[in-house]
Amino acid sequence: MRAFLKFECRRSAIDARKARGKGYAMSLQVRKRIEQGFGWIKTVGGLDKLPLVSLPKVRGWVTWTFAAYNLIRLGGIGEWWNPSPT
Repeated sequence: MRAFLKFECRRSAIDARKARGKGYAMSLQVRKRIEQGFGWIKTVGGLDKLPLVSLPKVRGWVTWTFAAYNLIRLGGIGEWWNPSPT
C-alpha cells in the first residue's frame, strides 16, 4: 500500500508564451485598476450591503458612490489630493 501524495499542480490557462508578452502584462495592470475601483465602491461606498430597497434610491446611491470614487481617483492622478490606498 502506497501513501497518498497530494500534488500541488497549479497550471494557468494562459500558456507561457502569451504570459511573457507586454500586452498581457498591461492587461493585468488594467484589470487590477478596474477591480480595485469596484472593491473601493463595495467597501467604502457601502454597496456590499445596501440598506435601500427601491430602484430610484439604489440608482442614486450607486451614481453618487461612483462619482465620489471618480473624484478621489482624479484627485490622485492630478496630485491635488492624496487618496488613501485601498
